[in-house]
Amino acid sequence: MKKKLITLAVASTLVTAAAVSAPAFADTSNVTVYGVAHVSYDLTDNGVVSTNKVSSNQSRLGLKGSEDLGDGLSAVWQVEQQINLDTGSNALATRNSFLGLSSASMGTALLGRHDTPYKIATRGLDLFADSIADNRGLMGTTAGGGGFTGVHDARLDNVVAYISPAMSGFTGAIAHVSGAELVSTSAQVKGNAWSVAGMYGDGPINASLAYQVVNVGTANTGTMGGFRGLGANDKAKAWKLGGGYKMDAITVNAAYEKTSNTIGGASAGGQNNWYLGGKYGFGNDAVKLAYTRAGDVQATSNTGAKQWALGYDHSMSKRTTLYALYTRINNDTNAAYGLATTTGATAAAGNGQDPSAWSFGMKHTF
Repeated sequence: MKKKLITLAVASTLVTAAAVSAPAFADTSNVTVYGVAHVSYDLTDNGVVSTNKVSSNQSRLGLKGSEDLGDGLSAVWQVEQQINLDTGSNALATRNSFLGLSSASMGTALLGRHDTPYKIATRGLDLFADSIADNRGLMGTTAGGGGFTGVHDARLDNVVAYISPAMSGFTGAIAHVSGAELVSTSAQVKGNAWSVAGMYGDGPINASLAYQVVNVGTANTGTMGGFRGLGANDKAKAWKLGGGYKMDAITVNAAYEKTSNTIGGASAGGQNNWYLGGKYGFGNDAVKLAYTRAGDVQATSNTGAKQWALGYDHSMSKRTTLYALYTRINNDTNAAYGLATTTGATAAAGNGQDPSAWSFGMKHTF
């Protein structure tokens, strides 16, 4: 969780061909190159048919840097892109990319594309994050699921964000999206989004509380128009509470989320979702177990789902890990949630089907 906060407040970033071809006179002394290479071989079953595939799981490459402006103030920047190692289909600045000002005493302000505070608040609690067992198959989504395309655990364009300095382990963050840059008439409704989170991390305990609201506005008027399955004038809002405790070899994490949405201008109801995960480490190895539950949508029965995940990690070094896992989603008779992956998500074959997967992967950070 602390790593996620540092990423938001201090800025992490990525390298691209444009950076490599920069003019010879450019000052690169303050540029850091970093990234993650994460691939797996997945044996999946959508409830009807089985397939095998190679997946690139949020692999990324970045550039980041800062410049001391004096009086404790620094300019910070980041450019980060997703790298699809399995297909080679890549684009520039698809992940957190921004420019801003940072002060140890006053906090950080940034503008660009970034994860919302709502997303960051509990991402570090998911013990299977960025794998096919990621809990975003069920959490942070609109009714019915959506894998990594969920409304609430989102990375948004045109973000203006502020992150407070750490105060006795507490950090606050707020972000706003003015999603109406294409509005041309007074009759059009301007879309926007607000996201806020408070996060505490000191010693063995961490905790977070977050709230987010997305107002789509008139379709095709900007960032929010036609946003992730929501239609014109739809609204999605949610709040969640998360916490974790680490004692020696044992880690226990939990999160609770309540969402409410309108779809097609009518209430689609809300959901109560929750997650519980545990990890036991011994030497260079660890065993992990997680359970996620998506509740029924409003008063509609049998529209929920539950997900189990069991995994084994072996650390070959501080930066390289091998792992094996099994995960399964059990959909209620009127639900069709699918497993979340970066590319080629394993969707359920239909309502009541139970997608599952074995995954054997390797992750290296640099």
